[in-house]
Amino acid sequence: MSSIVNNMQAMNASRNLNVTTGRKASNTEKLSSGYRINRAADDAAGLSISEKMRRQIRGLEQGVRNSSDGVSLCQVADGALAEVHDMLNRVTELTIQSANGTMTKFERTAIQDEVSNIVSEISRVGTTTTFNGMHIFDLAGLTKEELIQVDLVKSPSADKGYLSEAYEFNNRYYPSATMDFSSINVANIKKLYDKSFSFTCSVSCPETFEFKFIDGNGKQSAFLNPETVNKSVPHYYQIDIHGMTNGSQVAKALYNFVETHPARTNTTQQPDNGLMVSHSNILVKDKDSSKLILRSINNFATAEDAIKYGENTYKGSQYGQANFAEIKGSADTRISNLFPIQSGAEDGEKLELEIERMNSLLLGISELDVTTVPGCNDALERTEFAMLAISRQRAKIGAQQNRLGSTISNEDNVVENTAAAESRIRDMDMSTGMVMQSMLNILDQAGQSMLTQANQVNRDVIRLIS
Repeated sequence: MSSIVNNMQAMNASRNLNVTTGRKASNTEKLSSGYRINRAADDAAGLSISEKMRRQIRGLEQGVRNSSDGVSLCQVADGALAEVHDMLNRVTELTIQSANGTMTKFERTAIQDEVSNIVSEISRVGTTTTFNGMHIFDLAGLTKEELIQVDLVKSPSADKGYLSEAYEFNNRYYPSATMDFSSINVANIKKLYDKSFSFTCSVSCPETFEFKFIDGNGKQSAFLNPETVNKSVPHYYQIDIHGMTNGSQVAKALYNFVETHPARTNTTQQPDNGLMVSHSNILVKDKDSSKLILRSINNFATAEDAIKYGENTYKGSQYGQANFAEIKGSADTRISNLFPIQSGAEDGEKLELEIERMNSLLLGISELDVTTVPGCNDALERTEFAMLAISRQRAKIGAQQNRLGSTISNEDNVVENTAAAESRIRDMDMSTGMVMQSMLNILDQAGQSMLTQANQVNRDVIRLIS
């Protein structure tokens, strides 16, 4: 049907041309921006997913920068402690020099001046070393107090409470208990003050003997316990460990004290390799100068028999006990500064850098005296302890730095792969887009041509009328 009111061919051609023009405009926008999704209408679900991924990516990228700052913090701390290491080595060198018998009083005084200045500088490093305005080794805000258990006196029998070991002498084995003082050093020896250990005599004698370590400054004592069965010998002993700096000195003092204040309840029996300390127990020096052995007089052919006898006879009994619990356990409070590093994109995805407080007082070297040979010996032990503390701290900082490096590598990998996933959702495939653009250009030209031909129909109708 020919009509001049409604040109249906032109209307259809126009509609299709508008659709093509819209698609071409959208595709042109995508090609020019590089994104497949420029607005929510392009892909509502894809937009939601990609924005979530974008949040994670940007958060992780910032987390990587945070972790890199943490690495820098560790490097600053390690550099400062490396300098402290050098200073402690110099103190050791000066102390050994001062301990030499060729040094005069004047020369030792000069050495003391240098040592004192080095010690002051160590404290200054601990006080003034900062990163981004925060004091690393001093009061930095967040802190952590950690209770460190230290076995001052090590002994397998300490946890069992009776003679649970076997001591060998002349091919015979004795139920025994070890007292190993090797953990005692200049920094923790004061923890022994006013601490005591005790033991009971045997299955036939409930007498209790107690030994207490004191800071007596030369005063020691041995006195009777009025409640014991045998009132003729001392049962309580106070041993002075004033001025001592290591476990060997403590073990020697304990042995020498017992030797000069015998606790023998049977003077007719002389032990073959130690000191009689009760009817049935002998104190023995070990080959290791920091160890003493408390052994029974009962002996057996094998170590297994000796241990079995101790288990069957002393366990759960009031006799043959060896109570070392008080001198065994000791607690140190280690205070560290905490630097939380937000390394992830979510709440709680963080790790804490932990750096211990550091100054000459905490290292135990605040009062070094190298003007005398005994003072030099004490200074050497204190410096060795400080070196061990700094080495432990540097190792911990290095481990934390390596951990941050692993975190950075992992997060870089996560960012890369998440970005790839986000790109597949959000980014425009340019090759596909160009193919589409070429097709739309052809459709646009065809649509315009068809619209022109459709408009020509009305002119043919006019000719019929005229």
